[in-house]
Amino acid sequence: MSNDPPSRHITSRDIEILLSLDRCPLTVEQLLKLSETFECNPFTSPRSVQERLQKLCAAGWVRRWRYATTTRGASPHYYKPTLLGYRILYGESAEPVARRQFQEIAIARHHHTMALSDFIVHTAVVADRRHYRIGGFYRENTLRLTVGSESLFPDCAFELASAKGGQFNFLVELDNSTERVRSESDTESWNRKIRLYDQLQETSFPRRFRVLVVTTRSPQRMNHILQAAQETVRNPRRSLFYGVYLPEYLGQPDAVVAACFRDHRGKPVSLLPHATPGAKSPCFAVPEIQTGAGVC
Repeated sequence: MSNDPPSRHITSRDIEILLSLDRCPLTVEQLLKLSETFECNPFTSPRSVQERLQKLCAAGWVRRWRYATTTRGASPHYYKPTLLGYRILYGESAEPVARRQFQEIAIARHHHTMALSDFIVHTAVVADRRHYRIGGFYRENTLRLTVGSESLFPDCAFELASAKGGQFNFLVELDNSTERVRSESDTESWNRKIRLYDQLQETSFPRRFRVLVVTTRSPQRMNHILQAAQETVRNPRRSLFYGVYLPEYLGQPDAVVAACFRDHRGKPVSLLPHATPGAKSPCFAVPEIQTGAGVC
């Protein structure tokens, strides 16, 4: 008897699921929420999501592992595409950008990965309600920003664009309180990141972008990082860094236009203007980049 996985007809919903999982690992609940943005009909229950994912796992297009967390009751499974699922999207000769793209996530990264996926899903859903779509997306560790001899690797990058031409671009730095805020000697300190992002904006690019500082442990941590930004940036009148505490962001039903972020001066700000999509507004551009092929 053959041990080959069962063949399966590729539906438009399957493609949307694979594209979503290629962006970031997702749990059943996260995919259920994100399906509101699908071109086809959204899922109506966790059970319907679970059944579809089980079929994709049986077909060999998706794999699942369990998160090592108890913050949401029973630890949920997270799902990622396999190499076969990836090649269904991008062609039979497509090669992954990151070596560990299809592998199980290290336990030490579980909190970070779940929090980042929560942020991405919520942003996509609330932006879709305002008729903006996420595009130009770079998943974690696939975007390299070069500043002189140094490099930055944002946790993700994306644009929010409307059909009428409005476009805003963002780089995301998720903070789990594991990095020092002020340390020039530490290569992973916030002081270094702030300095490099400021140089990137100041010297290389005529159009603006925003760096989103998303803290997961406390709003006080966000305040400390923004204070460091205020002390470091060379043009204090320019709002380069926007900070938000993730639980507060997730609790905002209209988070992309609500003033739930703070800039480095403490001013409440939103990701998108309150005007209708397509209205004339500043365009934030993700700078020219080098993709980090082979970066894990």
